[in-house]
Amino acid sequence: MAVSIWMYLVVDRVGITGVIPSVQMYKHVYGQFFTMEDEQKQLLPGGKIKIRKNKYSMRLDYYAEYTHKKAGRRKIADITLGANKLPGKKTLHRYLTLTLYPAQFHVGDFEHFKTVFNALFDPITYSVLFQAGKVNYLELAADSLFYEHHSFLPYRKYVKKSNIYKEGESYLGTTYIGSETSDLRFRIYDKRKQLLDTGKVPFTKLLPQTRMESVMRRLGVAPVDLIYMENPFKKLLIADLAKAQSASKDEDWKKFIAEGLQVGVPRALSTRPTNRRKKYLKMLDDRQVSWWNPDDVWQELPVALGRIAP
Repeated sequence: MAVSIWMYLVVDRVGITGVIPSVQMYKHVYGQFFTMEDEQKQLLPGGKIKIRKNKYSMRLDYYAEYTHKKAGRRKIADITLGANKLPGKKTLHRYLTLTLYPAQFHVGDFEHFKTVFNALFDPITYSVLFQAGKVNYLELAADSLFYEHHSFLPYRKYVKKSNIYKEGESYLGTTYIGSETSDLRFRIYDKRKQLLDTGKVPFTKLLPQTRMESVMRRLGVAPVDLIYMENPFKKLLIADLAKAQSASKDEDWKKFIAEGLQVGVPRALSTRPTNRRKKYLKMLDDRQVSWWNPDDVWQELPVALGRIAP
């Protein structure tokens, strides 16, 4: 039986969009952005509020902590206000999108943010968004504290796109499974290295911290209903690298495994003829690791969602 140590499932990022029903309400929210900026010293004594504007929208970044060093900055939320015309519609679609970063919450941060948000944007309160808004973006993550990144072969069936980010000539970085714009994409990377590179403290310096992250877009459900969502991690399959390497002496199989380690399994598979793709996929399916269990990871969903409850 394989040894496996995991950190709990977390909501790393969630975007919630609500419709602004009238011009008057839009103007009210617009004005409150600048009220928050003007009153930031009172609202966030140790933090900062920044406003960024473009042609069709503007965004307010909400830092619970802000220092001259990036490692000391903690953005826990941002709020985007925008207006555009939807296809086939003559009237403007006015919206507010609240994006939360729960992994950055410290004790009391979220409660304070909700108090500020509710006071300034009422009747668009956080409870209203949680019940009636729509989730347009969601990142869920779990960290393995035992298996190093690139020591296994992650893939997803019926997906042809994948990539592995390269740093310099030799270092292999993040593995991407799926396209950047797809409704579901997986990212797998060395979370410990990311934290150290940004001047932050990892969970441990002794063990690996390999992040398995699902990125979902256009979910179209209210945050309150996320508890009923299907487990996206069931679509992430992981083959044992050593077993796959020793599965066949065929030269193309060896070449396929080597390519999979450089560009990802889906992309390496996509270059093979149909009959060979099916054969290779079956060989990977027969060599799944025993330590990856999406159902175990998913048991932590209620706790993870509890961090963004009203």
